[in-house]
Amino acid sequence: MKSRYPLVDIAGTPSEMGVLHGKQLADRIHLTARFMREKIGPEPYEACWEDFQQTVCHCRKYVPWLIQEMEGIAKGADIPFREVFLINAHLDLNVWKRVVWDCPKEESSACSSHALTTEDEVYLAWNGDDWTGWLDCGAVVRGKPDDGIPFVYWSLAGSVGRPGMNSHLALGANSLPSPEWHAEGLLYPILSRLLLSCQSAGESVALLQSNKSCSAMNYMVADKDGDLVDIEVGSDSIALRKPPIETSHLLHTNCYLDTGLAGGTVDENTVCLRLGTARNLYREHPPGNAEEITAILSDHTGGICVHRDGAATIVSFVAEIHRGNFHVITGNPCQGSPETIDLLQDT
Repeated sequence: MKSRYPLVDIAGTPSEMGVLHGKQLADRIHLTARFMREKIGPEPYEACWEDFQQTVCHCRKYVPWLIQEMEGIAKGADIPFREVFLINAHLDLNVWKRVVWDCPKEESSACSSHALTTEDEVYLAWNGDDWTGWLDCGAVVRGKPDDGIPFVYWSLAGSVGRPGMNSHLALGANSLPSPEWHAEGLLYPILSRLLLSCQSAGESVALLQSNKSCSAMNYMVADKDGDLVDIEVGSDSIALRKPPIETSHLLHTNCYLDTGLAGGTVDENTVCLRLGTARNLYREHPPGNAEEITAILSDHTGGICVHRDGAATIVSFVAEIHRGNFHVITGNPCQGSPETIDLLQDT
């Protein structure tokens, strides 16, 4: 059985939260930084910093508190700030390598986001699929900022945000094909953390409309009022999707579903096998609780639960927004059991 991801509690000012994060996850942060360098390659890893310093300046201008938190992480883990920033640039660094360094496209991660409303609960479920080496680098971070909303998220150690939840909403995310990379933009973990400071799906949409992303990404948000929205963030525009009439769920994988961003009509049943499989399962056996949603996340007929050489579903969670429960599984959901983390438990 795989060891569960460590749960770390952080609280206080941005700098204080960063130091707590860095101290508790120091070994994993150092390992994550080493793996990042190895996977990107020593030469492009060194070359990227000139471009990403522009991103640091942009982030310092618009979200200085999150740069302060990264600086705290670096201090707590006794590692250079550059390494922490590039951990946060994980997905954007892969886009940079392909677009700027002009490397052949590598096989992308394959994540799934599901949102669902029932009579008494709102759920957001997510499978994070990636390289199996990251299993030794992940963690669950539960935070109580002095000037913000409590949150919990899963991420690679050293990251200030990724999919998770607060007491108002939950967040999933999937990478999308990105033909461009923008140095003057916000990183995926930063945008995720900003979304985890929102109190509604509508506020989340407004946030993404007013902040430029470094590269393309899909964000799915479900709020406690049952408002479900999927936001495809393209290179220069965004597109919104809501559940069809008389449908209580919303699904997304790693392909554009908006006709404008996709460049033509999209058949959601065939554009991605994982998406088509999930649509069939929700239609034939509508889930009504976290266990039944996890069963869908564990399905292999369409590769929702990923098993490939060197790649797998490395984390799976179901967030219950009303109950404040974050049910997280380390590794493939078909092989693990959920650990239930209380969002508001005293640290």
